Amino acid sequence: MQFKDHLRLMAAYNSVMNARLIALVTPLPDKALLENRGAFFGSVLGTLNHLVVADLMWLNRFRPQPYGQMLAPLDALPKPAVLADLLYPTLAELTPVRKELDALYIRFIDQLSDADIASPLSYRSATGGAFTKTTGLLLSHVFNHQTHHRGQITTLLSQMGLNIGVTDLAPLVPNIEVSE
Repeated sequence: MQFKDHLRLMAAYNSVMNARLIALVTPLPDKALLENRGAFFGSVLGTLNHLVVADLMWLNRFRPQPYGQMLAPLDALPKPAVLADLLYPTLAELTPVRKELDALYIRFIDQLSDADIASPLSYRSATGGAFTKTTGLLLSHVFNHQTHHRGQITTLLSQMGLNIGVTDLAPLVPNIEVSE
């Protein structure tokens, strides 16, 4: 498997799991989604917002790169300043942005070349630290970050009596032919 194929798989998994999570919480009132449940970002909706904020920050770091022209739709979205910004106080406001970002990741990765994936990206973190790291590995971080916080959300939902079901990546991993 090529690294780009791995990134495609992770982007697809990210999109599927975000859609399942949104579908599970859609029947809940925003008040329940905003209730502070002791999570790092407080509530279910606070954590969902954090994921959108982090995605906006990361995608905007890729935007100025030569391979970032297709990220132009970001220009119409907010530019969050801190990781705990509550950009979307209702699930109805957050959902279309979540879907747009997931689709954007898929299109973005599809257009990346192997050279783009291996290229360095210099950026500043939300706290101001300067870093230069490999684009592809940073994209891997983005998807790992999403998985981490979705796990926190699924725990909160479990405590609320809701079960998202299996969240494993394995069902999306393609089968391979083995010759004997």
